[in-house]
Amino acid sequence: MTVTVAKSAAKAVRAPLSAAAVLGLAALAGAVSGPAQAQSTSSAADSWIKVCRTDEKAKKELCKTAYDLRTTGGQFLASVAIVEATGEGRKIVEMIMPTGLLLQPGLKVQVDQNKAEDAKFGMCAPDGCVAQLVSTEAFVGAMKKGGQLSVTAYGQASNPVAFNFPLASFKSANEGKPLDEAALKKREEAIAAEIQQKHKSIDDQLREEQRKAGQAKP
Repeated sequence: MTVTVAKSAAKAVRAPLSAAAVLGLAALAGAVSGPAQAQSTSSAADSWIKVCRTDEKAKKELCKTAYDLRTTGGQFLASVAIVEATGEGRKIVEMIMPTGLLLQPGLKVQVDQNKAEDAKFGMCAPDGCVAQLVSTEAFVGAMKKGGQLSVTAYGQASNPVAFNFPLASFKSANEGKPLDEAALKKREEAIAAEIQQKHKSIDDQLREEQRKAGQAKP
């Protein structure tokens, strides 16, 4: 099974990778034994985004460059973020994965056809599990040049479940200026509006199909 997107689908109305806001992930648990396809839901979300804050205690700036996957209907599936601190060579790859996956095998994280790296789950909540991988500048450099980041988990039948994150906008987001609160809020509102419109279109289509089915009855 592969979960992928043609374009980005960032989660609306939450800061990137806020574990408290990972709602609705359990619905994917029933799908991990069969095929599924997550598609773009919103042009407003068609990119990686970067947010930063200052760690007053450590006197360092901490930044996350993040990307979220969603279904066609807007349901959040999974997230990846690169966490970097000023002056530190190590990079943290932080992932939020849906429930219904095997935890013990962990995850395989791979850029294109490069060597896959192992990540382990650290904590789980009812709606999702967090995994981390300690990596290097070389890994981030490969992401900047790469086409796709694949995160492979394992379903209850030990079947591989791949979450594929396109990297087209990663380099510009990672090297660019972070979004401030106003820009982030505006972006999230635009995404929420587009998802709402998408839901309306789906509902309208279902009603039309039901109407046609009713007319076809003898």
